Amino acid sequence: MLERCFDAGLVNLAANHPDVRPFLGPASLGELDFEESVAEDQNWFLMGEHGGFALAWSAPGVYEVHVMILPEGRGKWAAAARQATIDYANENGAKMLWARIAPHAKFVSWFARRGGMQPTGEMIYTLGSPYDVYKMEL
Repeated sequence: MLERCFDAGLVNLAANHPDVRPFLGPASLGELDFEESVAEDQNWFLMGEHGGFALAWSAPGVYEVHVMILPEGRGKWAAAARQATIDYANENGAKMLWARIAPHAKFVSWFARRGGMQPTGEMIYTLGSPYDVYKMEL
């Protein structure tokens, strides 16, 4: 359902989709370009028919998760893709996954919780906005 992707163009298409882009940081950053991130072997981009996930290396065994699911994939497909991503991370040595989620993005926090992430009670300020921190141990 998902495969590791090395095609930055495909990742950029999903990330910059108008229904995905607002959840990946402030619009003032403009169009996102994942070319350098995709080229870094320690980052994992898992993509499928309806988008996918970026797992950005943060520290040994620790990856930050970014969700790039297109509207037509939301629901059952997204839930299965989320589990496939967790399985991939676990099988490839990840020990913890974490995400920063804007407090107003209630569906994103719900989706994270359904996958096993829990709020840490911490908030970080980055890119000019506050984000709640969620994590899960694998």
